[in-house]
Amino acid sequence: MQNKYNYNKIVFYLSALYVCFVYFSLAISNICLGLCFFVFVIGLISKQINFSFSKRQVKLYLLIGTPFLLTIISVFNSYEVIDSLDFLWLRVPILALPLAILNIRGIEQKDITNIARGYLAFSLLATTITLFYAVKIYFEYGLLLDPDLTSEYITPIQHPYYGIFTLIAIVTLYTFDRAIKQQKIRVFLMIFFSVGVILSTSRMAVLLLFLFWIYVIISRFKNKKGYRFLVIGGLGVVMLFSILNTVLKTKITNTLTYWDSPRAWLWNNSYKILKYSNHKVIGTGIGDFYRVKRSPKKFVHSQRGIYGYNPHNQYLEFLITNGVFGLLYLFAMLFLLYLCYKAKLLYSFIIIFIIALFSFTECIFNRQFGIQLYAFFLPISIVLATRKQSNI
Repeated sequence: MQNKYNYNKIVFYLSALYVCFVYFSLAISNICLGLCFFVFVIGLISKQINFSFSKRQVKLYLLIGTPFLLTIISVFNSYEVIDSLDFLWLRVPILALPLAILNIRGIEQKDITNIARGYLAFSLLATTITLFYAVKIYFEYGLLLDPDLTSEYITPIQHPYYGIFTLIAIVTLYTFDRAIKQQKIRVFLMIFFSVGVILSTSRMAVLLLFLFWIYVIISRFKNKKGYRFLVIGGLGVVMLFSILNTVLKTKITNTLTYWDSPRAWLWNNSYKILKYSNHKVIGTGIGDFYRVKRSPKKFVHSQRGIYGYNPHNQYLEFLITNGVFGLLYLFAMLFLLYLCYKAKLLYSFIIIFIIALFSFTECIFNRQFGIQLYAFFLPISIVLATRKQSNI
């Protein structure tokens, strides 16, 4: 492809900018997405991008696009079809971006490395800003790791999503050796980003961070005493600080107590809806379920469950709005995990594992942050897993 413009690479870099700007501007992210798909279409028309889906790619595309397909079914299964079209529009990137990413060719290892460096740079800036505001809030209010203050004043985006995106930055640092070659700098940044994850006060993000560091210490530093001491020492200080922090400790322990855990209320409410539903096979329809959106802060307990509360569990939401067909999302995630495990691609497996577990505590497709998380990182993980020349 000896053209002045390499359309494949332009699409690749624009898709990366779509997720990099997640920390700072949803508007710029959307502009990057629009430009990405525009260039993709122009590339197809000018035959600079070859649209040549194999049977395997079609299967992968359908697996990745499962949430959008379920949304289409749920929207047209709703009495309030017009009102529920907003959910379909919000989730369009799940259909569009994987189509472009799975179809581009000629991406070299240096391009992947550049994308990794760019994402790390954006994450570093976001974490630095988060740390600055955390210190500022501490001196103003005398509180640190307070969930209410974190969500309102500290993290640049909604705190659970900030925690997950920053965790992905840590995974990227660990698996992409070429992004930052100096090992001491990589270790420092991993610990720095870990502070950012803890500052997010997201229980799922902190749990996944803890599991990741256990894996790193066992697998990577078992024969390197110096680095092992540095990592364990740095992580130990961070974890000890978190445990001693009364506010965060209370939030974590409340998870185990039903009457102190709003998420437990929402999950129980969803269970009751499923139990007493007259639409177990085809589901309620997303437009009907969210016809009246209710705030968890004004939660009302009910014997049969009440529509309108965000279940804070993507699997439960699909079961409610799509019936038994909602299980397809769970099966799709499990199958994609299996493909990455079979390909022995650590990065891809960890990324999809993070998204799959995060879906247990958030309805990720009801917010643009979650759409960006899924629409970019899932197809990229699959592309990396299928690249024979990848040496991640």
